[in-house]
Amino acid sequence: MKACKTIFFAALLSAAFSLAAAPSFRGAIGGCATGDLTVPLNKEKTWGTIPLAGFAAAQANLAEWAILRGEIAAFASDVSESDIFSDNQAKIRINELSFVLQRRAFTATNYFSLFLGAYEPIGSDAFLMRHFGIEGIASQLTKSYTSLCGSPVRSTKGTGISYIVNFDKAPIATGAYFFFNKNKEGNWAMNLDARFALSSNYATLDFSIGVGAPIQDRYNNNDVVLVIDTISLHGGVDFLLGSKYSHSLFFQAGVEDITVKGKGAGVLDGDEVKLLIEPRINFNTFKFSLTAYSLDKKSVEEFVYLNDPIGAGVTFYKDDIEGKRGDITLGIHAFASLSQIKLTDFLEGKNIGSAAYSAYLTPYAIFPLSATASMETMAQVGVKDIAGDRALKFKIGVGAKKTF
Repeated sequence: MKACKTIFFAALLSAAFSLAAAPSFRGAIGGCATGDLTVPLNKEKTWGTIPLAGFAAAQANLAEWAILRGEIAAFASDVSESDIFSDNQAKIRINELSFVLQRRAFTATNYFSLFLGAYEPIGSDAFLMRHFGIEGIASQLTKSYTSLCGSPVRSTKGTGISYIVNFDKAPIATGAYFFFNKNKEGNWAMNLDARFALSSNYATLDFSIGVGAPIQDRYNNNDVVLVIDTISLHGGVDFLLGSKYSHSLFFQAGVEDITVKGKGAGVLDGDEVKLLIEPRINFNTFKFSLTAYSLDKKSVEEFVYLNDPIGAGVTFYKDDIEGKRGDITLGIHAFASLSQIKLTDFLEGKNIGSAAYSAYLTPYAIFPLSATASMETMAQVGVKDIAGDRALKFKIGVGAKKTF
């Protein structure tokens, strides 16, 4: 599969050098630093962490018909053992690198893309924002500073191509993706996904479903050209019934892989199923939302507010407080959560006595610094593992984003 990446980069460079028009650029940069302190009530030892997260995204319009996009993220789970001026372990990844050709034909715009990484994943709002020009619809609780957009529930991640058509006379975009990636067993697989999205004043939908198949060159200890005896099903959906500015219901779900081999299905890992449901109430004086979620542990580690993969809570906020440089947002999250357990444990009727129950209260504020920049502050206090080794948990965070 290294050959696929080499071909991708060669095609990308060839296309870029062949463009004669002067490019225009736009992008965004953001970062967040938090301090996390845990104080056990039954032990003497306390401990803390200082996670850092950041991203940088850019888009170059190389011509009227060509777009180059890239986004990189960095995340360090703890820099408290030394300091930020010394070597620290961190995760650095390219979220997306893509080259898009766009062309109008009749009453629609056609988009043909070459991509590497997580390309417009379901749940991130990237597809909706790019094709319909709307604001993001994702939950506030899934905010992170490792991406310009939100957290995905299903990733179109790998090396591949896509074709999307966006209709002028209807708020609809649809298309297909063909890409290669590594499955959960570490084997290369080829995938074919279909996508459909719409955006109106009454509903917003982003839906994808696809199939993957491992690439094998041996079968029953014999060399073969290609054999497919296993497939995996995956998909995701973002759905907002109503408008972001009125009472609404938001639903999000994703499944990474359901393996099917022969006559049976494989075991579904709990981290591969992601769900979030959120009724949102919009009053004249304030807004609030009720949220229930089950997400994967890896994603939660990069979130600003959440600490555990399963939970429920309520958010009260007001986002139209007049300020000198723009509207200020003030709010508070209150939620209870579970760790050391997965959603599939409930569905399979397993004993959940080992689960750790926690509760958190998180006031936050978002201040505009200019027309293109904002700063966010938060403070969190909670009780971790209420029924077991109880501990008080404190978190303070500061983040900022700027577009250019």
